[in-house]
Amino acid sequence: MKTWWVGNLILFLVVVPAVLTLINRTITPILEIRTHARNILDNVVTLTGKLDDVPEQLAVTDEVVKQVAAGALRYASGADKVAELH
Repeated sequence: MKTWWVGNLILFLVVVPAVLTLINRTITPILEIRTHARNILDNVVTLTGKLDDVPEQLAVTDEVVKQVAAGALRYASGADKVAELH
């Protein structure tokens, strides 16, 4: 009967706290990962809402690039003529 008491005492003073510590060390990172995953999901939803204007902005950028290319061509041809005079 005395060995049962010793076994129960060891179980409750050593094994149970060790198991609880290991469970706590496992669940804590899982909960942190869950929080980070929710934050990532919220930010992705916000980001996709801001991407709606991208096609219009790309069209504007395309027009600006065409204007800059035309201006650069005019500048280069003018600079070439100046270089021929000297």
